Amino acid sequence: MSEENKKQPKKITEILKTNKKLYYAVVGILVILLMFVLFGSFFTEEKDDVQTDSVSIYVSNLEDRLTKLLASVDGVGKVSVAINVESGMETVLATEVTVKETANGKETVETPIIINGKTVVLKELYPKISGVLIVAEGAGSISVLNKIQQATISLLDVNINQVEILTMK
Repeated sequence: MSEENKKQPKKITEILKTNKKLYYAVVGILVILLMFVLFGSFFTEEKDDVQTDSVSIYVSNLEDRLTKLLASVDGVGKVSVAINVESGMETVLATEVTVKETANGKETVETPIIINGKTVVLKELYPKISGVLIVAEGAGSISVLNKIQQATISLLDVNINQVEILTMK
């Protein structure tokens, strides 16, 4: 190691010892960095938030799609749609089932299959629709109301009692 490289750390420590403001600034920055490292999970987005966002996006896309389709039906006029879902996304994981002999008999253990450090996902199930509210200008007409109802039931695969249609003022 050269003589200059050995002297440089001494100069920095000497500067920090003589300049109290700089010393406190460096210590403060190090404390802040340490807090970000230790409490970083508070500043990152949680997986549940991501899942909630994907459900919100899914529902919003359904509402937009149904609104556009119904608005294009003769006699419907302006339309507003709100869709409610029961829960969040459901993820079905690939699992390995093993049966072990125990003193109490056989015990079945299910463990997720992990490949390259990631759990294998078989499928993701969208949440079940629990209710649909449609407000449309033309809903005062029985024939238009029936068209709206049938289109909604067919598109969203819901029961008739899950669909409420109101006339827009």
